[in-house]
Amino acid sequence: MTRSSVLAISALLLAAGVAHAARPLLAEMLARAPVASGQPALSALALEACLRKAGELDKTGTAIDFEIAAIDRETAEAMFLENRINAEIPMLGDYDEPGLNAFQQRVIRHEELAKKFKAEFPVYQQQKKDYDAAVAEFDRDCARGFTASDLGAVKATLGIK
Repeated sequence: MTRSSVLAISALLLAAGVAHAARPLLAEMLARAPVASGQPALSALALEACLRKAGELDKTGTAIDFEIAAIDRETAEAMFLENRINAEIPMLGDYDEPGLNAFQQRVIRHEELAKKFKAEFPVYQQQKKDYDAAVAEFDRDCARGFTASDLGAVKATLGIK
């Protein structure tokens, strides 16, 4: 892999790294103040569906956050190896056989990381896009408030404390 391709990959990753961590949707929903009596509110059934969906999205968001963290670590390792490899190239003639073997292993590891990134990052991007769309749908569908009594009943049903 060339230096310019690693820099391009690094730029992509840095752009991905600015993505915010997943919102705690269930906690946000539970923290909402109940609507006043007589105000439009989600039905108990709709509230239950929203709380279930929030929990599912929280799990998905956390998994996506762990995935990008792993990609970040691997990219940092690849960048470190790239810098080390570039610094060692002028000195290759001075290396003995074990030194050359160690250099070759760093090059191989760098290539493995680059291939892994090229395979994993597009998958992450699609998962993040799908997650963001699901959160937008959740925000739209679950924006209305709910009554305190419905919240208490649904929390009991779902085992939420």
